[in-house]
Amino acid sequence: MRKKVIKIYLIFIFCIQFLKLLHSQDINREICITVDDLPYITKYFKDIKTGQYITDRLLTAFRKYGVTALGSVNSGKLITNGNPDSEKINILNKWLDSEMTLANHTYAHKNYNRLFFSEFKNDITDGEMYLKDILKGKNKELKYFRHPHLYRGETKEKADSLQSFLDSLGYIIAPVSIDNSDYIFSWAYEKALSLNNDSLAKRIGTDYISYMGEVLDYYESQSINLLGYNIKHTLLTHANLLNANFIEELLAMYISKGYKFISIEEALEDRSYTELKDEFYKKSGISWLHRWAYTMGKRGDFFKGEPEVPVYISEFIK
Repeated sequence: MRKKVIKIYLIFIFCIQFLKLLHSQDINREICITVDDLPYITKYFKDIKTGQYITDRLLTAFRKYGVTALGSVNSGKLITNGNPDSEKINILNKWLDSEMTLANHTYAHKNYNRLFFSEFKNDITDGEMYLKDILKGKNKELKYFRHPHLYRGETKEKADSLQSFLDSLGYIIAPVSIDNSDYIFSWAYEKALSLNNDSLAKRIGTDYISYMGEVLDYYESQSINLLGYNIKHTLLTHANLLNANFIEELLAMYISKGYKFISIEEALEDRSYTELKDEFYKKSGISWLHRWAYTMGKRGDFFKGEPEVPVYISEFIK
């Protein structure tokens, strides 16, 4: 009798695992990698050689793994001592030569919540400075816009004014479905490097990859729970030293979870980005998935479980 019970139990476990496998195969897993704050963003190592290093590391990995990334540019960073910096402009040319796509991320990455619309729209048009000409030199057009801090307006009036203005300029919004705190990890990582604490830097990088895996699982689950399917995701990252040094581990992690890399054009084919309403009017920059969820009336428990930055990292950068 005991052997029979064990046999039935093992068959039951096998069936459960088999059903999970079938379910995982049915889930769409596609992701667009987007990289903000080009030409590069650093806290401790601001020299151009660091920027070139970050660029080369990212682009080499993207080519190796077949990634067509979207890079969002702050044009104000292309200026040094009041003049256009040819070395920083060349970083953007490298992105285009590697068949990546560039977007307007405004001139100075200002906080829309602290400005009138009349002020912020100038940051958008100033963001086209040099960028349009750089793209034109490669026979490309400026089509995409990424909101600084993911802020779209803390009132309906400001949100509508901004969207109408972007529409008038012909911009396509580059959304973010997978938000995260890579910038916090990056600050800690750079601080460790600046202190020559290589073991701590390695620990931070390793924990970053684990954290990003948990973030991916979280937003995949959020998408399925909210919409009934896993959307074509858009991941937010930044052009920093952390991602430069751990980009291969990051991309390999997505592949290990069954993800395929797609372009921003392919990601926006997902009906969610065009059909779902965003009526989130608060002073927060959040994932489009959470914007849609809030608009649909989700509150409290639905948003629980988002992975957090390890305490030791938050404490280290204080």
